[in-house]
Amino acid sequence: MSRPFEIEIAESEEELTKRLQTANLGNQKEKLIMLWWIKSGQVKEQQEIGKRLGRDT
Repeated sequence: MSRPFEIEIAESEEELTKRLQTANLGNQKEKLIMLWWIKSGQVKEQQEIGKRLGRDT
């Protein structure tokens, strides 16, 4: 089990959602979705993000 991480995200969930809808590049979308997951409380650990994205943390 990985340690929980603390990250402060200045943007609101709504702003992240709008930016996600207008993002053109794949890596840009991936970063925005990670921020949205964290901001919305869907993920608490770095490993969860890796599993959802299918990538190594």
